[in-house]
Amino acid sequence: MATSLLEHLSHGNFNFLRPDPEEIRRVLPGADRLPVPERIYLENETASPLVGFPILMSRALRSVDGALGEYLQAEENAQFLHKRRDSVDTKAYNAKWERYRGMLIRALCNAIGSSFGSRYPDIFWLHHSQFIASYLRGIPKRILRLDLSIGRDFGDEIKYRVFNKWVDRVVETTYETVHKLSRETGDPEQTLFPSLLTLMRDNILIFTEEHISPDVSELSSYFHGCLNTDGRDLRDRLKTLQEWHDANLKSDDVLRSAVTHLLNSDPDGETSKFLTHPGYLSYLASHHTYSQVSFPTPDQVRTWENLLIKLKQFEVLQALRKMIVPIEVEDGGFVSRDRSTNTTWVGGPPVLRLSTATRPIDFTSAWVVDPLVQRFGLVYDISDFSATISMLGRVEKTAIANAFRMTFDLQRRINGLADKLHLRLEKYLGDGAFYSGRHPRNLLIAAIYLQRLYADALKNGFPFDKGLRIAINFGEYRLLPLDSGPSASDVTFEYFGHGLVELSRLTTGKKTQEIDELATYLVSQGYPEKTVAKFFQPLQSKSAEFVSKDEAARQFYAYINPNGTMINEGIVATEPYLARLGKIDELYFGREQKRGYIVVPFKEASGQHLAIGIRKLGLGKFKGLEQTPVYEIIDGVGWQPGQLQKIPPMGLLPALEKMFVQSRAQSK
Repeated sequence: MATSLLEHLSHGNFNFLRPDPEEIRRVLPGADRLPVPERIYLENETASPLVGFPILMSRALRSVDGALGEYLQAEENAQFLHKRRDSVDTKAYNAKWERYRGMLIRALCNAIGSSFGSRYPDIFWLHHSQFIASYLRGIPKRILRLDLSIGRDFGDEIKYRVFNKWVDRVVETTYETVHKLSRETGDPEQTLFPSLLTLMRDNILIFTEEHISPDVSELSSYFHGCLNTDGRDLRDRLKTLQEWHDANLKSDDVLRSAVTHLLNSDPDGETSKFLTHPGYLSYLASHHTYSQVSFPTPDQVRTWENLLIKLKQFEVLQALRKMIVPIEVEDGGFVSRDRSTNTTWVGGPPVLRLSTATRPIDFTSAWVVDPLVQRFGLVYDISDFSATISMLGRVEKTAIANAFRMTFDLQRRINGLADKLHLRLEKYLGDGAFYSGRHPRNLLIAAIYLQRLYADALKNGFPFDKGLRIAINFGEYRLLPLDSGPSASDVTFEYFGHGLVELSRLTTGKKTQEIDELATYLVSQGYPEKTVAKFFQPLQSKSAEFVSKDEAARQFYAYINPNGTMINEGIVATEPYLARLGKIDELYFGREQKRGYIVVPFKEASGQHLAIGIRKLGLGKFKGLEQTPVYEIIDGVGWQPGQLQKIPPMGLLPALEKMFVQSRAQSK
């Protein structure tokens, strides 16, 4: 079982279930395949997140619930009229079913076709079953209000007739939908059919109840309408047995030994849940003082033992069902009126504003979860990695092995840094990697420390000494699910789209990337490097990519040359990213030789202070992209407090633009 699922269940208050792995696996053999709730971040992402399944309550999804309600009402009315021996308007009845059926098929096609291991079909049935259980639970009282005699004699029976008619039709419709999807996708039908629906069909409590107390008083309708037995008599006998058990447990060594060794419980502890252990009531029925007159009869013992499994299954799935978080769109953002926050709130529960990065589940959309996301991204790339490998290969094989070992060690340190700053490794890029994060400042701090890790590696003999390029942005990405896990957060995605293209262009910088790649390939095939460089020199000179010796004298640098091409051998960032750094209380001006920077002081979680210099480079030209404002970022570790000049309060971007305009004017 997924550890995170067990962790969530362990916080629940259960009347029958013991929330430990063995108990859950025993009552639910497929527990490992249950959907796992995810974190739903609030607008202030530093606050404690909600935990659950974010369901977008769109107008279309509400229409599905409305169509279900109309059909169930039509079915209830048909069953009632049948008992009264009145005729039913079959045309209107069938129309209600067909309307609901059409909407259900569309939702199932979306959920099953877009699942990719994210358990969307199971989450759909958790959501859908809420409405069904709420509706079915009220049928006996509604029938009683319509006709006292029919309600008293047949109200419970009608409830389960409605359920059986609905579930048979729904299962048949789901099989038809799965069969169609199997032909289209080539996937086996058994892998497409929602496993949770099978469990819910077999355990009638899940679709018909919302809460079950320790004395199972809510199941009177179930005992009468489904099991055709007297539920009140069973409850009274269980209560009498419980009192007898509590009284004799203090003096009966046999009972104390059974509780200690069979139930693995303390006989002097809480005794109210001893009867919820499967098999214990059967054991008590064999006790020499067990009263067949006052305690449950043999048939009632079997009924209780069978019911216990259903009760425990119900509590597991009800706990998951309570984790559904309805989400609405309000003022262009996502909000949740979370019932668990304060159920006594006057006028309704408070409105919780959610993070803009929230990706709610919408069963009425083709993708279910929108693949278009906005993320903060960071890519790093080791300069001339392939060319260096080619040169090392001509020296000796041990040099290559040592180079890869040191590369692995550097990557391990970078991953440790990313983990510390809550960045997620999305993919390796050969000689670099792509990380994403929720907090823009963490990416900025990560870029500085990543640069320091590389500099330390060079001191220790790291052979890839041509430089390290880093780019940071905030952009749009599309997610393609590749591999599945027990929850949406465990699915492996392939990132693609404009955001990643932009990061790639910002990292490599040069417009002659294709020439460089071809030159590297020829060198790797054994052609002399000088000959290859001489061959491509005319093409490169036509591009007029002038190299600034003043800029390149630094260990890490970035600039835009006269023809608008960006040269990146340091850290660069985009304007949308810098705009989301949040409010910065103090800005300073600092110089590094002839270059001026806006200096931003950051205080890390560890308490250390970090000075970061930022300057606008101008508009960069990149293949396939529009001209993009680019900013250089440098590590201000060498700046002393006396070297920095505090500037008047203003926003970061206005300060950068003002300094950029002034520097351009001075250079003319």
